[in-house]
Amino acid sequence: MELGQHPASLVILTGERGSGKTALCSLLVEQGRKAGWQVRGLMTPAVFEDGQKTAINVQDLHSGEQCLLARVRQAGDAGIQTTYWTFDSLALEWGSRILKESVPCDLLLVDELGPLELLRKQGWTAGLDVLESGNFRLGVVVIRPELLEIACQRWPHARQITVISPDGTSDLANQICSEYGMI
Repeated sequence: MELGQHPASLVILTGERGSGKTALCSLLVEQGRKAGWQVRGLMTPAVFEDGQKTAINVQDLHSGEQCLLARVRQAGDAGIQTTYWTFDSLALEWGSRILKESVPCDLLLVDELGPLELLRKQGWTAGLDVLESGNFRLGVVVIRPELLEIACQRWPHARQITVISPDGTSDLANQICSEYGMI
């Protein structure tokens, strides 16, 4: 089926920290590429040092390019911050440009939209617009549980999938891929 010949589907992935949301996204990206789908968007892999999450990278799913998005907040940090993170404003701008240029595509993945976008109208607000465009076959957006109600109000027709454990991500990825025609 060609893009534009079917309605766009939107999936909200949610789950607690460490539940495997980004791992599931990785599997979806891999399967989408294997299926010949045009995969676009952003993924945010964690950076660990001595077993502790100390930073977050952002990766362009089209080019593979990545850069530092955020690091653990420290006293004296300036700039865009949440309770735990200090964000690199250039990386946020870069990610916004990537999201604006990501459609049309088959699989649009946005890992993740959080308090910056949904509460403060900062960060990757372009991701909100791109997801609302419906100019993709399948859109997948990661949303933290504490922001789920806001996301569901914004996208009432989106399917919600809760990721419980990293151990179940492979089965969940297979299920999603099967349901949305990536297998």
